[in-house]
Parts: sequence; structure tokens; C-alpha cells
Amino acid sequence: MADNTGIEAAQVVNHMKKKGSFKIIIFGFIIGVALLLIGSFALPSEKKSAEKTDDVKNTYEEFLAYKETVRREIEELCMSVSGVKSAEAVVFFDGLGESIYATNTQSGNSDKIEYVIIGSGSNAHALYLGESLPALVGIGVVCDTGGNAGIKNELAALLSAAYGLPLTRVRVVEY
Repeated sequence: MADNTGIEAAQVVNHMKKKGSFKIIIFGFIIGVALLLIGSFALPSEKKSAEKTDDVKNTYEEFLAYKETVRREIEELCMSVSGVKSAEAVVFFDGLGESIYATNTQSGNSDKIEYVIIGSGSNAHALYLGESLPALVGIGVVCDTGGNAGIKNELAALLSAAYGLPLTRVRVVEY
């Protein structure tokens, strides 16, 4: 028994050529390949978007960790003052910090900031140096001083000096 598969396939292709459907299949194949190629070029931007989302999430988590560190530091500082039995602090920041990029200071044009660019073409981007810490703008402390108003004033002055805030941005209250 002879294998007629090759003959049958040739007959099917000839029938499709006569009907014009062969061109449609070839055209569909070309369109499919083109869509695959376009999709492969779109993936890097989707990856960049996902990376930016992860960066924002990491930045926020780092901010929360920094905020907690400053809060505990303030509480420990308050507890180190004689007469303070307990203290709880709340800290207020201005934003999450800012991205820092390298700038060209030798450009001579002081009106316009020129960033240092690395890479070329579509890979060109400003040289990223890191993140600045957010600015501390306020401190609130609730403490137990045994009713001594002088200690509350000392704490406010201490926190104001230690964190470079005006006294109007530091509030110390008794339980």
C-alpha cells in the first residue's frame, strides 16, 4: 500500500489555489508572524512599567521603615530625659523624598538644569544617583512627665534643636 499523503496534500493546495483561499491563509500567516514580532517588542515596556511599580512599592516601604526609625529615635530621646516615664511619638514628613539625578554643573547655563545622560538612542537616560530622605516637618509627642510642665518645655526645645524644626512644629502633651 503506497503512501498517498503527499499526493493528497498537493491536491488540497492546488484546490485552494484555484479557489483563492491559499492567498488568504498565507496572508493570515504573515499577519500572525507580524503580530508575534510586534508583541515581543511591546514586552520590554511592560516590564519597565512593572519595574516602576515595584520601585514605587519599594520606595514606599523604605519610607515607612525610615518613618518608624525616626519615630522610635524620638521616643528613645524623650525617654532619656530625666522625669519622663513613657513617651509615644508621631512624625510628619513632606512627601516620600525625591529622586536625585546627576547634573552638569560645568555647562555655564545656570537657568537650565542639564542632566548627565548615559546610553544612547532609546537607551539614553539620566544618571540616577539615589533618593533623598523626606523632610521632617512636624513632631508630636504624648508623654508621662508626672505633671511637670517644665519637662514638657524642655522636651519641645530638645526635639526642636535635634531635628532642626521651629518650636511651632513640635508639640509635647501630657497623658
